[in-house]
Amino acid sequence: MSRLAKTATLGFTLIEVLVTMLIFALGLLGCAALQGRAQKSQQEAYQRVYAINMLTIMLGNISANSDARGCYQLGGTELGVGYRKPYKCTSYGSAEAQQRAADSVNQWSALLQGVHTINGENNVGGLLNARGCIEFDSASSRYIVTVVWQGLTEARATDSSCGEGNYGGASNRLRRLVSGTFYAPDLKG
Repeated sequence: MSRLAKTATLGFTLIEVLVTMLIFALGLLGCAALQGRAQKSQQEAYQRVYAINMLTIMLGNISANSDARGCYQLGGTELGVGYRKPYKCTSYGSAEAQQRAADSVNQWSALLQGVHTINGENNVGGLLNARGCIEFDSASSRYIVTVVWQGLTEARATDSSCGEGNYGGASNRLRRLVSGTFYAPDLKG
């Protein structure tokens, strides 16, 4: 075998090196896309945990303030983003219980608005575009507390009137939702 033939078979050709670099570059692009998806999934999971905490706070407040549970009947009022006026309760229980209920509703609304973390003059803490609703079913003495927020990617639409039309138009495909129920016991015997 000639000397030229031996050296040609020992090394890589330029085309082989370019093909290898192309495959490696495509692999890196795939890893970068996977990293972006992982970050979105992590943010969605964080927001869901935060929403569950918000839900638990309000369910605990309703449970703890049995004298003024009627104050938590908000009907169609959506607290959180877009709700600016202070909530007041003037019926159900003592004045102190009414004030506790109003304070807990106002604090919950502020937390949904992200007031605990401020950047300049903007609230940046908490959930994205969060709203909270509290409904009462008098037939079963059941409170339904719902927290909705805006997700990062489209998903299946949720069945709730809370935040309807505010998350991805009429389809609500950006709306995320957690909901919990508290059954109020009849303490009057």
